[in-house]
Amino acid sequence: MSKTKTFFAKSYIVFHKIYAKAYNFFNLTGSKLGEIGVKANWVSWLGFIIGIFAINFLAMGMFGWALFAILLNRVCDALDGAIARATKITNFGVFLDAALDYIFYGGVIWGFAMSGAASAASVCFLMFGFSSAACSMLAYSVVAYKMNSDQELNIDNSPFYLGGLAQGSETFVVFIILCLFPGWFVTLAIILGILSLLKAFSIIVAAYYNFVIAPHK
Repeated sequence: MSKTKTFFAKSYIVFHKIYAKAYNFFNLTGSKLGEIGVKANWVSWLGFIIGIFAINFLAMGMFGWALFAILLNRVCDALDGAIARATKITNFGVFLDAALDYIFYGGVIWGFAMSGAASAASVCFLMFGFSSAACSMLAYSVVAYKMNSDQELNIDNSPFYLGGLAQGSETFVVFIILCLFPGWFVTLAIILGILSLLKAFSIIVAAYYNFVIAPHK
């Protein structure tokens, strides 16, 4: 095994351990918050409000404070899911969590645009890719719910779907890097925009497989 492969393998193991510990921590914290009556939707709204402050900080070029607000927003996003799992997952809660997340992500892109750290073309391209992925997922969810309203949506059943690509953790990491190095916006916007477009097209192909091919197997 080459040194590069060894490095990435070790990095993946370390990341997986950190993720597992963080997941357990948020689950435990969410369970305790649920026991004292804290509602998952309350935390979703709190995280969203904090996210609005992140957009404001970005517009003013206060990237350190923006990063802090983004991190708090993601903590709330982890906690609301943990609280819901410990208490009760509702359809509206799932919707609210997803809707506020997408609004927040779009707002962060807008914040970078107002900061002057990004060119208009790179911002528009990233928003193009981001909105393409979001709309594709929304359209898929609508039809999937109509066809199987009593079943949990599981797009991963399709062999053509690219999973979490450009969905959560990748976008989060890019936002962190951009707050630390705003001058990298154009390069990272192109990369994330391309990944988002790939995600959108993978959903379209997955939809054809799940809605046209799979039912006739």
